Amino acid sequence: MTTKEVIAALERGALANRQDPFRVGNLIHLSAPGEVVMTGDLHGHVQNFERLCRYAQLDRHPDRHLILHELLHGGGAAAPDQCESFLLLARAAQLKADFPRQAHFLLSNHEIAQATRSEILKSGQPMVRAVSNAISTTFADKTALVVQALDEFIRSMPLAIRTGNRIWLSHSLPSERHVQHFETPEVFDRQLTIEDLRTNPAVRALTWDRVHSQAGLDELRRRWHVDVFVVGHKPQTEGAAAEYDCLIVLASDHPHGCFLPFRLDEHYDRDALYRLIQPVASIT
Repeated sequence: MTTKEVIAALERGALANRQDPFRVGNLIHLSAPGEVVMTGDLHGHVQNFERLCRYAQLDRHPDRHLILHELLHGGGAAAPDQCESFLLLARAAQLKADFPRQAHFLLSNHEIAQATRSEILKSGQPMVRAVSNAISTTFADKTALVVQALDEFIRSMPLAIRTGNRIWLSHSLPSERHVQHFETPEVFDRQLTIEDLRTNPAVRALTWDRVHSQAGLDELRRRWHVDVFVVGHKPQTEGAAAEYDCLIVLASDHPHGCFLPFRLDEHYDRDALYRLIQPVASIT
């Protein structure tokens, strides 16, 4: 993609995120009829992104929704201290612009780290610096324009998706000790600021927390009127895991990565959803 194409894709994607017809505040509401293709973290894995797009076939299935999150920080690089995953995020932003009713994003911790310049390590490498280095190398005097468009696209992402058949999709979930931040969940109702990304405890809990408990998940189910949670964030060497009686964790960023397709007009418990999980590598 050229400089002009990258900036245009990110700007169009941000506008499509904010104008998503299924969005209310920072929540996406999806109901029947239709299907959902939920993914796990992608971390710059171009091949798996392309496979998932081939599976979704959004141009042929107008009621199918593809959910993407954590595309930054990973994948190929032109040099050891660079990370070009921002190009994958730009491609995904273009997908959102092309299919504004069907492609949806979830705000994640690695995107937040990039937008707030809060360094985060992956396999021992400082990823925020690596992405910044790659942008500077690729775009030279246009770097500031690309960074501005990238930041705006990240800030435009919603926090979670709720389905009519009582399934909750988000990058992660608050731990039991952070459930208190959702007693008055105003963060779902208003546009997020850069300060929210830096310090808001509810935003942080939905994107950074990793330690959960049955009691905490039960309280979230009661508050949010859902039955099952599907998230990413926790590394999964086999691509997926079922935890407690209501939580599924997906990873899509390696050769054993998985995804979860399900219908919006059927009721599922955790085990029924888990049986629907498929390996990304099976997509031809």
